[in-house]
Amino acid sequence: MKNLKLGYLAISKASWMTPKIEAIAAETFANLQTLDAEIIYHGVTTTEAEGIERAEAMKAAGVDAVVMHFVTFPVGAIVPAVAQRLDVPFLLLANPEKPGPGRMWEQNSFCGANMAAHGMNRLRKKYSYTMAAPENTAAALRVPLAALRALISLRGLRVGLAGGRVPGFYTSNFDELQLRRELGVTVEVLDLLEVVETARRLTAEELAEARRVVAASAAGVNAVPEAELELAAQLYGAFRRIAEKYTLSSYAVRCWPELSDFFGIAPCAVLGMLSNTGLPTSCEGDVTGAVTMKLLHALAGREIPFFVDLISYDSATNTGVVWHCGAAPTGLCRNYEETELRLHMRVDGGDKKGITNDFSLKPGRVTVAKLDTDADGGMRMLIAPGTALDTEPFIRGNPLNIHFDGSVPLLIDTIMKRGFEHHYAVIHADVKAELLQFCEWTGIEPVVVG
Repeated sequence: MKNLKLGYLAISKASWMTPKIEAIAAETFANLQTLDAEIIYHGVTTTEAEGIERAEAMKAAGVDAVVMHFVTFPVGAIVPAVAQRLDVPFLLLANPEKPGPGRMWEQNSFCGANMAAHGMNRLRKKYSYTMAAPENTAAALRVPLAALRALISLRGLRVGLAGGRVPGFYTSNFDELQLRRELGVTVEVLDLLEVVETARRLTAEELAEARRVVAASAAGVNAVPEAELELAAQLYGAFRRIAEKYTLSSYAVRCWPELSDFFGIAPCAVLGMLSNTGLPTSCEGDVTGAVTMKLLHALAGREIPFFVDLISYDSATNTGVVWHCGAAPTGLCRNYEETELRLHMRVDGGDKKGITNDFSLKPGRVTVAKLDTDADGGMRMLIAPGTALDTEPFIRGNPLNIHFDGSVPLLIDTIMKRGFEHHYAVIHADVKAELLQFCEWTGIEPVVVG
């Protein structure tokens, strides 16, 4: 992902400038430079003309966002003059303060940010608000910067839809142009024929790497023939080559019913291998599921997302079990020694063809989320944080028992009465705040339980 470029615009009234105010701006700038970002700064801005000049310079530099810092109450005209010239999110920053010598209120920082928020709101700009001391600025901007990185990530996202949705899964329908318009996501529609033919034409080097990935994906193999393990390697290699061909960074795959018939295996374990090696992949042709996975990954950094069904819940313990049939990435396993490549428990009546990767998932803080549309076509995001419990592999596939932060009866009521899709994505991180910021900037309705 590209390195962030942040404009730092420290604003003050000229008549309020003192060495202390200069020092506050300088310390804030120094702290911002600890971020993994390029910081564009041209000194404290005290006039509308300076604001225009610096906004134009930031525009030319291609900044991704502007930290607008109210080192004192500003000249009011600076804010709209800058805002109208930059179509990027603004991170409004105020400082906590106490009266100075002579009981002087030296900055009036929050009041300036308040005035700016009014202007940004009326100008319909994307903005957030943070209060922090100069030495804490970088840490305080963690949430909006995570949301910013996710926005940028999705603008460049290309999802490979291999084969379309599975039969009857209207929950996997989506509006392709809406995704492009609202989030900048591109969908590349692929035929399963291309996947199968590519699998048969891999180079020796591609096959060798794919075999290595398959071998490393589980601690054991249970009744899966060598020929089917070879098919898994071919299928994995095909998806990797196609991702390069179309510059894809995620997949949504029509995993049944055809693939097991004309290729010879179910692709479940292979989809987990793709997710595990940097290509988040959803099952059953669910494009918005793939987008949600990629979003959660962007927000949580190194954590790997998983695509799930919610299959059971217990109101008494405020828990629910999420699961899918063997497509989890190995990086999420509770215990690597439990991972096992097996014949699929459902395909052709069960235990006749491979391949699933059976294991339960690791415990820890999690967020369950799903991007979908309501009955009127508006985009919305279900958000449900919780704590994943240590889960025994009590059923085939990949179970995970979650103790939700919010009321499970309310969660179920929300899902059922508001008609949410039956697919969700899980990430091992608490990214509720980041998702809320992302939704605010994109106009997506957040539906939060917990």
